[in-house]
Amino acid sequence: MNTDDEKISTAWNMRFPPMTFISILVLSVSLFVVSAQLSSAQGGLPADQRINGKRVWAAFEAHREILQRSSAVIYTDERARVKSLYGTVVSEDGYILTKASEVEGKSHLSLRIGSELYTEVELLGVDDQWDVALLKITPEQPLTPVELCSGDDVAQGHWVVSNGSTTRAQRRVRLGVVSAETRKISATKSHVVLGVGFDKDKETQWKVASVSKDKGAQKAGIEVGDIIISADGVKLTEREDLIEVLKKKQPGDKVAIELTRDKKKLRLDVELSAREDVMTRNDQMSGGENQLSARRSEFPRVIDHDTPLTKVSVGGPLLNLDGICIGMNIARASRVATFAIPARELSELIKRMTK
Repeated sequence: MNTDDEKISTAWNMRFPPMTFISILVLSVSLFVVSAQLSSAQGGLPADQRINGKRVWAAFEAHREILQRSSAVIYTDERARVKSLYGTVVSEDGYILTKASEVEGKSHLSLRIGSELYTEVELLGVDDQWDVALLKITPEQPLTPVELCSGDDVAQGHWVVSNGSTTRAQRRVRLGVVSAETRKISATKSHVVLGVGFDKDKETQWKVASVSKDKGAQKAGIEVGDIIISADGVKLTEREDLIEVLKKKQPGDKVAIELTRDKKKLRLDVELSAREDVMTRNDQMSGGENQLSARRSEFPRVIDHDTPLTKVSVGGPLLNLDGICIGMNIARASRVATFAIPARELSELIKRMTK
């Protein structure tokens, strides 16, 4: 190889990390079928078919088979017909991890691995930090647990594969790309909210512009047009004043609100709601409670990827192009973000919960 070739090769490797042969092969095949689809479509395909059409699924058949045998479809209805979420098989003898907040309190739990339905499912424990539940079944034959990645965190720009939709017999894949650095997802500025929206105008910033239905503010009697004066005796001047008061509270606590209505002063005790119980306008535009996970923050570290999942598509494994499990999908966070527990933390979680 001459000097110029060596320079080009070095520059290429610095920009694009080396990939295994199978990664290159899978990616090449997938790009080929997508190109073929686009060419035959005379002008292009709908966006969902470009990344999740049948020809793309065919290119990722090996990944689908891994998901088929190493992930569980979890049901919470009596007849095991409506999928609630997915699970990740982590042992041969029947241990499965899933998202805790979606299964806790459910009276009917069943799950399907491959085509086998298990109706006797035991909830053994919950890790609140990660919002993970440990389920146990008794399989007649050894299960196939996921193969956990032992390397470093996956870098931005790498392709990832998750469970998409499913039928009773077949899993399907969903493709995405790691879109941000692995990082901690902190709590929002406060854990609780009043359940009201304020006027955006600086001069009238404490005027109530909206009241959330069935939340504490409405139940306490706060109305649109009211002007909030203080919270727990703290006079409100800047928005940070209210945030500081609410930071000290937990869901279910009450805060004393002083307000004016038609030039009369009123004092109302408002029971506070958890922040994620109230969907923001951006949340609603992202699909609201039908699409987003109720618990989607306060995780020690997550892989952030753009795979278009919903709240009923989390709980399953996140695979790289080699079919290795690099994490477990734990929350649909927004219209463009899905969070996954990285393999390193997932491995520690498995050891701790199954010992």
